[in-house]
Amino acid sequence: MSYILGLTGSIATGKSTVAKLFLSAGIPVVDADLGARAVVLPGAPGLADIIKHFGEDYLLPDGSLDRKRLGALIFSDREKRAELDALLKERIKDWIHAEKERYISEGHELIVLDIPLLYEGGYVDSCDAVMVVYVPEELQLRRLMSRNHLDEKEAAQRMQSQLSIEKKKELADFVIDNSGTIEETEKQVSEWLRGHRSV
Repeated sequence: MSYILGLTGSIATGKSTVAKLFLSAGIPVVDADLGARAVVLPGAPGLADIIKHFGEDYLLPDGSLDRKRLGALIFSDREKRAELDALLKERIKDWIHAEKERYISEGHELIVLDIPLLYEGGYVDSCDAVMVVYVPEELQLRRLMSRNHLDEKEAAQRMQSQLSIEKKKELADFVIDNSGTIEETEKQVSEWLRGHRSV
């Protein structure tokens, strides 16, 4: 029977880094961000839903979604963000479920669900345990400003659009502290894998 590990964090805490460590160890990872992109590709029903709801201003000339423009809208307007979530939530959930079932049918003992909004989106019941990639909020803010070239207000808005990393840390079954070096993070993941290879 497959063991399903939910992997989450908050923006700029390093969840993607940890997901890559699982992949390099040969563990299948279901990436919710890939699902979110797949359901809004040109021709996909999710993109049609967005254009119908928000308007054609959010299309690029090639017919794809203008992610930058839509992002600017939803990160500055809580109601618009909720509207977008309502449009896409079930489509993304269906995509994640299908990918998870595919890996289960292939007989994998451990499957990682890489989901940024795992707690917010109600995915906890789909997992046997949840791992949170953590850094203190001050470091998270600095990393986000640097990575995305945002000012402090813009970065804080994006952080506030998610459940706080401190709250996620409290809820976690396992915590990976990513505030040090990549080698220190890799060591924590390797130690976890050693203890859970036979789950």
